[in-house]
Amino acid sequence: MYLTSLLPIAASAHSSPILADLAWIMLAASVAALISSRIKLPSLLGYLFAGFFLGPNLGLWPPIVTLSNVQDLSELGVVFLMFYIGLEFNLEKVRKVFAPASAALVLQTLLMVFIGLQASKWLGLSTMDGWFLGGLLSISSSMVSVKLMRENGSFNRQHGQQAVGILVFEDILAILLLVLLNGMATSGSFDYAKLGQTAFFIGLFIVAVFLIGTLGSKRLVRVLETRGTAEMITMATLGLIFGVSLIAEQFQFSWALGGFLAGAILPSAGLGHRIESLTEPLRDLFCALFFVTVGMLLEPAALWANAPAILILSAVVIIGKFGACWLGLFVAGQHAGVAGRAALIKSQIGEFSFVITAIGAKYGATSPELQSIASGVAFVTILLTPVLIKGEGPILKTIERAAPKALKEFTQLYAQWQDNLELSFNRSVLNLARGPLLRIVLYFLVINAIIIGAAIVSTHVAKPEFIPISQEHFSQVLFLTSLIFSLPFFVDTVRNFNVLVLLFSDAALSKKLFQQFSKGAFRNVFNGLILLILLFVYGTVFLIVAAPFFPTGAIFFAFIGVALILGFTFWKRLVHMHNNWEMAFVESMENESRSQIEKRIEDNLANLQKKDPWQVLVEAVDIHKTSRWTGKEIREIDLRRQTGTTIAGIERGGFDLTDIQPYSRIFPHDKLFLLGEPEQIAAARTYLNQAKSSEETISSPFRFSKEVIPPMSPWNNLSIKDTRLRSDHGVTIVGIQRSGQRIVSPSPDEVLHEGDLLLLMACEDRLAKVSKLLATETTVQESPATV
Repeated sequence: MYLTSLLPIAASAHSSPILADLAWIMLAASVAALISSRIKLPSLLGYLFAGFFLGPNLGLWPPIVTLSNVQDLSELGVVFLMFYIGLEFNLEKVRKVFAPASAALVLQTLLMVFIGLQASKWLGLSTMDGWFLGGLLSISSSMVSVKLMRENGSFNRQHGQQAVGILVFEDILAILLLVLLNGMATSGSFDYAKLGQTAFFIGLFIVAVFLIGTLGSKRLVRVLETRGTAEMITMATLGLIFGVSLIAEQFQFSWALGGFLAGAILPSAGLGHRIESLTEPLRDLFCALFFVTVGMLLEPAALWANAPAILILSAVVIIGKFGACWLGLFVAGQHAGVAGRAALIKSQIGEFSFVITAIGAKYGATSPELQSIASGVAFVTILLTPVLIKGEGPILKTIERAAPKALKEFTQLYAQWQDNLELSFNRSVLNLARGPLLRIVLYFLVINAIIIGAAIVSTHVAKPEFIPISQEHFSQVLFLTSLIFSLPFFVDTVRNFNVLVLLFSDAALSKKLFQQFSKGAFRNVFNGLILLILLFVYGTVFLIVAAPFFPTGAIFFAFIGVALILGFTFWKRLVHMHNNWEMAFVESMENESRSQIEKRIEDNLANLQKKDPWQVLVEAVDIHKTSRWTGKEIREIDLRRQTGTTIAGIERGGFDLTDIQPYSRIFPHDKLFLLGEPEQIAAARTYLNQAKSSEETISSPFRFSKEVIPPMSPWNNLSIKDTRLRSDHGVTIVGIQRSGQRIVSPSPDEVLHEGDLLLLMACEDRLAKVSKLLATETTVQESPATV
């Protein structure tokens, strides 16, 4: 009792309540981290329990932390975590996970909204409560999922990347849900127009920040790589994170989206690794703060009162999210095992769920029971997520054994059909058209971003006093300037439409019935008509979206007119300008991809070295003069087959020989540098210094032999070195007799001719082999003629 009476006094003694609250939370988090490490539990669970015991709702001691003081600070954990996701994520990964992540997200959202509406009826809540419950159940916890994936090393695996892809799209969905539910809470009905407008502006914001940031960050990266100290890199990174997040907040988007985009515009390799290591302590600090804060939100009394509903709904959420995500990923072409592991990671609700319940409570649109149920479901599902991830193997095997035989056969057939479909799709017209279609959409967003940016600047930025024009004329100049920047993207949009027309007209006119129209004037008219229709539709959509941001009708039509005139006049220059922009962007992406590939190779090698280290050594072995292998060729020794070692080099007479060939010979006192494991090198040392047997010590004396080059011999008109007699057979030509002329010690470039008498020197057995070889090759050459 004495200790508990001192707690509020200790808290009130501080002049800064926020500092005191932060100190208590960090103290609790440090104790939780130590205990969790000791009993081998995820630190996340320790933080949740620490917040639960520290919070104001347990009633064991007076409240020592004011929750409202630390909730805003805890959101920094989400920002930093999304920054790391963006740092690891790039366009190539987005492209790979877009289809499966989108399919999983759609199925999961529809199922969770349905469960929320049905559960609200079962719990006696209102329909509005049901919509809010469905919305909060649809969003998983990025904090929980990413932290657990990092702890168990699955973040960069295939199922981890699929889960991260869904989480990123969920954060965008969360913004749309906040807009939709906020409108429902205030007006009691859907606002489809505002929802569509918000979705468009989110896409516009992402493309604009990513495009401008990727090109603009190259200079910052070069400066930080060459002259950046640890302090400079840390402060520049924090400035980028909070700068982009602040811009996102100004446009009424989430800070988490800004953190993700700040990471996405930086390279993940090279400087990215240093950024990650320097800012990792800040991430851990705010992540711990976030989870302790979540634990403090739990109300034991409300949890106990709604315990049956919380447990049942938690089970339904885990099973429903797993099933929906698995089905979406599998239908989109992912392997069943990969889809199952990715779905298990996401079987919880998290931070956005508390934001959604706060909106409902703020406007009085939801009942108090909803917040306690949402908190309880979040706590239970977060608590079970580490268990599910750790036991993913047995869980998936149990599901596979329990699945009906017909279902397993269907999944196998569907997977085979997906593989065949993918192979055929890669050769189809749609695959060729994917690139132009994506560029058209991208440039549409870029052009709108430029125009809307000009509108925002003209509205919020006053005309400089030294410019002798009115504010209206200043706005018109801004829009004409935006026109100049937009023209290259307009031009490339037309070019990509032209590519689409050519692709689809080829496909449409490829049938025999239409082949007579596939060439000549008809083909040109057909292509031109289709291109005109597409441009008309594109222009109509563009005007619907962008026209509200033009200041007046006159400047709007002037904009369109000047665009047409300038586009026609400077077409080639605009094409060249756009190509330069695109090449710079592509080069940046290629460098990023190359860095990531190199990092992946380095990481894989490091993992292999850590798990199964190779004790590969290079040691020198001296060849004794009594070795049986002196004078032998390397291929005769057959060292690799006998011992598993490789000759990396030879030191002979103070010279290093590295160009080792199979026909290179070993001489006494050579020092062979062998590559292999310790046991292999020891075996090779013994093998190489075996003494000669009595038969081997009897020298084979050199003999002389005479051979005539017969007609049709393959040696005819070959130089001595091209016959490879010495290198391949150990035979030396010491003399040549040709038409009464004798050549002693001929040079290697001496050309042999038909009828030459060769004086050969070698061991008797080698001379016999050469004589037989010469006769055999001559017979082979003559056989066609005799036939």
